[in-house]
Amino acid sequence: MTRGTDTLGLLLLAGLIALALAGGAALIEFGFFKPWELALFLLVGIAFVAVGLPSHGTSAPKNSKVHGAAAPAAEQDALAAARGKTKPSPLHDQQFSD
Repeated sequence: MTRGTDTLGLLLLAGLIALALAGGAALIEFGFFKPWELALFLLVGIAFVAVGLPSHGTSAPKNSKVHGAAAPAAEQDALAAARGKTKPSPLHDQQFSD
């Protein structure tokens, strides 16, 4: 279950926004950017960050059912194997389809 942003996250985000505003004002004041150039630069930067953020969807596969020999053993088989009461089948007796 995903949680929302907590108080510390909001404080860090507010501090980052304040630093960005102060830095943008300094860049405009010293003549490195015009206001519209800075706005365009920030818009492109925010767009790249938004595209790069991962989505918060489910990461579990939708179809995770295992079939055949790869399926996990039943509880009785696992307990018998743990006690050493099973005999593995030899590989030379097995037949594999081509």
